[in-house]
Amino acid sequence: NSNLLTKIILEVYGFDNLNGDLAVAINNSSTQFNSNTNTYIDTIILVTSNEITLVFDDISVGNYAISVFHDKDSDGELDVGSFLGIPEEGFGFSNNPAIGFAQPDFNDCKFVVEEHQNVIVPISLVYL
Repeated sequence: NSNLLTKIILEVYGFDNLNGDLAVAINNSSTQFNSNTNTYIDTIILVTSNEITLVFDDISVGNYAISVFHDKDSDGELDVGSFLGIPEEGFGFSNNPAIGFAQPDFNDCKFVVEEHQNVIVPISLVYL
């Protein structure tokens, strides 16, 4: 399978503590990216270090965008404050776009995966 040679290497850094989990969503369309329900790959791993590298093999060629958040209380949801709905847990996106008052759009975060390529995607967590 030639896809096995095609990988996304995700590097997430900037954790402010080692509590809870890192939730990762890899999306291959803007519909998915905005839906928060359907994802191409969805994974949750324990935070064990303030820099985590995850390798996803067997990736199909195409456009992708990744969103992550630091789920400190392991409840599976990004906690947001009652005032203005500002996230209370760290989060980030591929391409590290400037964070405004809304989630950036797919095009701001997207990157291309080509055949037989290892794409390194660094994401710096943002804590507001």
